[in-house]
Amino acid sequence: MPQVKIEPAEIEAAAIEPVEIEVAEIETAELKTVEVEAIDVEGIDVVAAEIDLQPVSEDSTEFFDSEEIAVEHVNFEFEQSNKLQGMLRQLSVFNDSQCYQSIKNKHRRKYKFRIDLAYLDPRPFRLRNTAWKWLYASLALWVLAGVYVFAGWFDHSSIASLGISTGIIVIALLTLLAFFYRSHDTVYFRSQFGKIRLFELANNNPDKESFRDFVNRIVVQINKSKAAKNMDQSQLLAAELKELRRLKDENIVPEESYEKAKQQIFKHEAFKAA
Repeated sequence: MPQVKIEPAEIEAAAIEPVEIEVAEIETAELKTVEVEAIDVEGIDVVAAEIDLQPVSEDSTEFFDSEEIAVEHVNFEFEQSNKLQGMLRQLSVFNDSQCYQSIKNKHRRKYKFRIDLAYLDPRPFRLRNTAWKWLYASLALWVLAGVYVFAGWFDHSSIASLGISTGIIVIALLTLLAFFYRSHDTVYFRSQFGKIRLFELANNNPDKESFRDFVNRIVVQINKSKAAKNMDQSQLLAAELKELRRLKDENIVPEESYEKAKQQIFKHEAFKAA
């Protein structure tokens, strides 16, 4: 898989810029490439929607919430799917501060979990990985197939050329499918201080407008959740560490990632001063 480099950016005006990697921060419904420190969340109306938060009736789907927070009301929901990659992702924001996620991936672990939005960094980050080698391989095979077809055009008795070109075309189609399957364009949110990636979204899925609207609303909800906590920075650090420990115990956050996040929090000046 190609190595990628992540740089900060902010999503604001019309469309996401065609750069390889960028970090996007959302203010309203606009996308642009500028750096700021605060997010303006005024003027965005969050509309509640009725959804079903019952666990999926599937034994292979892992879910355990040690705190068992009751659903008082649902703020909004979002769903993404990709038939080629066999992915179904459902997200539900409830009680103004909780985000429930159900993720199913074909041939991979299926799981559900809940996170407290107050402990997320409100900036969404973008990571794009393009499987160029598969695309180049497919293009080369199409060219090669064209050469055989062209050669067979002048040699009508050449059944071998026709058979070879057909085989090459089939392989070219398979490599093209591999290109789409292995290429990913994701936007993700991470924890504020530990910097653990806690959930990700397929960029512009199901469409650009609804995707941007959902991310806007998530950013608003994160900021509202932080304000509702009314904690100083040292209290937020301790609370985030507790949240990450819960997710680790529920097998959502890997042990190694948790340890790295814990060290990040321990090194923070506000945590040392507490």
